Amino acid sequence: MKKALLLLFLFATALLQAQTKDTTRTFNKVKQLANVVVTNKKPFVEMQADKVVLNVQNDIIATGGTLFEILQRAPGVSITNDEIINLAGKDGVNLLIDGRPTQLSAKDLADYLKSTPGAVVDKIEIIMNPSAKYDAQGNAGIINIRLKKNMIKGTNGNLSTAYTQSIHPNFNISSNLNHRRGKWNWYANIAGRQSRQNTTGAIKRFVNSNGVQKIFENRTVDQDRSRNMSFQAGADFFVNNKSTFGLMIKGNEYRSKLYTPGTTMIKTNNTTDSSLATINDNRQQNSRYNFNLNYKYEDTTGTELNLDADYTTFKNNSEGLVTTDLLNSQQIKYGYTANDQDVATTIQIASMKADLNRSIKKWKAKIQTGLKWNTIQTNNDLAAFNWQINQLIADTGRTNRFDYTETTYAGYASFTQSVKKWEYQLGLRAEHSVLKGNSTDLKKNTLNYPDTNYLSLFPSAFIRYNPNDKNTVGFSYGRRINRPTYQDLNPFEYIYDNYSRERGNPYLLPEFSHNVELSYSYRGALNAGIGYSHTTNSFQSISSQNGEITEATNYNIGKEKRYYLNLGLGMPITKWWDSYTNLNPNYRIYEGEIPAGKLNTRAWGMSWYTSHTFSASHKWKFQLSSWGNIATQEAMASTAWLGSVNAGASKTILNDKINLRLSITDIFNTQRWKQEVNVGNVNYNYIRKWESRNIRLQLTWKFGKTTYQARDRELGAQEENNRIK
Repeated sequence: MKKALLLLFLFATALLQAQTKDTTRTFNKVKQLANVVVTNKKPFVEMQADKVVLNVQNDIIATGGTLFEILQRAPGVSITNDEIINLAGKDGVNLLIDGRPTQLSAKDLADYLKSTPGAVVDKIEIIMNPSAKYDAQGNAGIINIRLKKNMIKGTNGNLSTAYTQSIHPNFNISSNLNHRRGKWNWYANIAGRQSRQNTTGAIKRFVNSNGVQKIFENRTVDQDRSRNMSFQAGADFFVNNKSTFGLMIKGNEYRSKLYTPGTTMIKTNNTTDSSLATINDNRQQNSRYNFNLNYKYEDTTGTELNLDADYTTFKNNSEGLVTTDLLNSQQIKYGYTANDQDVATTIQIASMKADLNRSIKKWKAKIQTGLKWNTIQTNNDLAAFNWQINQLIADTGRTNRFDYTETTYAGYASFTQSVKKWEYQLGLRAEHSVLKGNSTDLKKNTLNYPDTNYLSLFPSAFIRYNPNDKNTVGFSYGRRINRPTYQDLNPFEYIYDNYSRERGNPYLLPEFSHNVELSYSYRGALNAGIGYSHTTNSFQSISSQNGEITEATNYNIGKEKRYYLNLGLGMPITKWWDSYTNLNPNYRIYEGEIPAGKLNTRAWGMSWYTSHTFSASHKWKFQLSSWGNIATQEAMASTAWLGSVNAGASKTILNDKINLRLSITDIFNTQRWKQEVNVGNVNYNYIRKWESRNIRLQLTWKFGKTTYQARDRELGAQEENNRIK
């Protein structure tokens, strides 16, 4: 494996050097004609000194798809069956939208990503080792999704619509508008999506029930219908050439109907003893709104001050009814059960933040410092009912109210300096958190969970050496934290059927990790990084067997070590053929203890992404790409490989005002999730298949001129909302 990677690295270097000898094919070439500068368009994947940038609008397939599909193909990113986003084989990613947290749980975040068209996305920034400026949340790094901001003087914008046909049709539409006049700049964007998708699932569990070996074979079909609308609107007032005030409002409304019929065959000695016919009918609606006030001061001496005040509200209502017919071996009904569970969640987040940057030109240095305060209040009500004596009666054992508050005070400082061919940055961030939670049942019994009060320091260091204009060598270190989502701390029990359920863990502790990386870049086209992270208090979703019932809960399992290698090569093959390839092998070690026993697993993993773009003419472009992950193991679960091959074509008409794109995703229909667990008394295998193969047609119309760039800013609440579940 090591020899193969070394040979690949040497071959890529030699090939890149051979390509760059031809000046007509120089990577990112620039021609100067009088006062006009003409540059090649940025590639879909762009490697920068401190991050990887995905220029979404320059990818044929990406803009026609959804945010979820774009992230699936992002270098080093993988998404699990539970729709948890991993970076370089590790979860705990802090995902931001325009510098702000997404405010959604794993499932709701996945729904949001699936419902957001790629046409409204400008670029995606992947930051493996963030500096002290960023919140310490997210021990695997940060993914920041930048939505489009129009560039205008006067009025301009664009309108985009896409139709996707798989087994079921899906439709989305989006629009961006910007207007600048005098000292005011106004902007707005809106996106909507209506989707329908069926997902088949099959799980086979092997259970020891009072000394008798039983097999539970469950098959389901998730019939998911959803509608989503999101918007962003704001204004900037330019007082003078130094001071700017800004107001931004952002919202999202989501509605979903998930109807899941299923059957469970219960076998002993390969003979069906009985079966279940289950219907899980879930209706969900949630809304989230963000309000931001911003002031920015910037002068010619290099002094910059940013002040942000944020307020976020999130409301989620979920009504779930699980009904089950009990059938004997002759498929004759002999009983009936029902569980109704209605969950109402409200979360309020207030945040204030100040950042000050000061350049010291004499030293070729910059000092950055800042303060932040935020508080979170979340209230969760679960009303649970059981079917008894031909009616639904309140379940006093599960009905519960969970209240949780968290306040964090943070401050940071960093110093950056360039000395000849060297550049370094040293930073330190401090965060003091105060947490408190309690739950109350129907009998007014109150359980106060241990108040947690902790101060944590998060140092960071970056060193970069540039021996010449072609080569760059860098080193980075950072300490990070990954706090549990609010709903992971919620002790509610959620029932999926008579034999499977999920429960929160109010005693879950945050993870802490140390991350180091050594990187090398040749002309920004060939990039290599080797890194290591060590995580304590690592938490994972763990399944345990209690009689015939399988229950999933998050536990702090112990330590996690991760070694990874990131290789990226982007280059032109010919004048009409551009390519980019990324490989991200990693090796993970889990050491700890779970309810089923000791945990000591070691496994290789790797994700890949490759894209080839062919320019037939100025108006026509074609693209062929592939992404995927090899088979690996995460904690107690082994997963099979997952990936796809995609193709697309693009044509512009009417003086580039209208762009048409046609794409086919997952041509060979290979996207499916397979998982197997066999640890202690927990033994099952699981497979899910969704409507991944589809054909998509997209039309984008641009109007107006682009001569002014609306200012781009990150807002105050960087991490807290991302933990809502």
